[in-house]
Amino acid sequence: MRVVTFLADLEHRPRALAIGTFDGVHVGHRAVIGRAVALAAERGLLGSVVTFDRHPLAVVDPSHAPRLLTPLAEKIRLIEKLGPEELVLLTFDEGLAALTPAGFCDQVLTEALQARAVVVGENFNFGAGGAGDAAQLRACGDERGFKTVVVDLVTEHGKTISSTRIRSLLNRGELEEVREILGRPPSAAGLVVAGDRRGRTLGVPTANIDVEAGTIFPGRAVYAARVLVDGTWYRAAVNIGHNPTFRSKAVETTHVTIEAFLLDFSGDIYELPIRVDFLHKIRDEHRFETVEELVAQMRRDIAETADLADPAFAEVGLTAPAAL
Repeated sequence: MRVVTFLADLEHRPRALAIGTFDGVHVGHRAVIGRAVALAAERGLLGSVVTFDRHPLAVVDPSHAPRLLTPLAEKIRLIEKLGPEELVLLTFDEGLAALTPAGFCDQVLTEALQARAVVVGENFNFGAGGAGDAAQLRACGDERGFKTVVVDLVTEHGKTISSTRIRSLLNRGELEEVREILGRPPSAAGLVVAGDRRGRTLGVPTANIDVEAGTIFPGRAVYAARVLVDGTWYRAAVNIGHNPTFRSKAVETTHVTIEAFLLDFSGDIYELPIRVDFLHKIRDEHRFETVEELVAQMRRDIAETADLADPAFAEVGLTAPAAL
């Protein structure tokens, strides 16, 4: 898949394209992209996906910009697996945001992309202020010579699948439903950084993860996960929270840490990139009266992670429960 970041660098070829923000690349997004790829094959067109380098609200209304389900690099990786020949990554800046729906159809879809078929989701909006919708896109296409295909919203358990819904489920720790919608475990990526090294003194050393800014991860709790670091997968018990046992009840904090205990691991991974795939919520975060109670619970969390039977472990070669 060729990734194009400047419209001037596009090949001079007619296209069938899917366009959208595609945050999360969930099953609804995959339906849109898959339809465009199929249309391209049927009609002998270049199969293309058009998306943005940031969420549009980050420019249009920054105070309401959501935290992203997938960092840009991960979004590109997931889109590539769906088979398009090309990914057009538009820089969403003030100039693009100011284009009217007609201007977007003329300058981007018709002139630059030579669209012959444009596939969007039912709730697609475009143009300054989101003034254009799928019906207006269809009218634009009729006037300019491209076919507009509108894919119905995908539902699951009677509810519409959307990135907003996934964020809400993540915050509540409802990972099984998130996995069903995404078709994969939700994940977070970042770097392993130095923490307060408290885990080593407790006998349960953890990797402190500095997650990529602007991305979302599950709410405060303890989770069973699989972790990829330095090319190797591990089972991991992951805590997301405020470390309440080591904080005064009188001191409020909004600082959230992500700490992962990797089973069957020893070594130095500071400053290495790490990816955490969250599989199951083990328990809520809570305060322990003594450090001994905390350590005992941490060991139970680790044991539960070791014993967990989940196909997601087998997918990456973690076929047997890890030894404690």
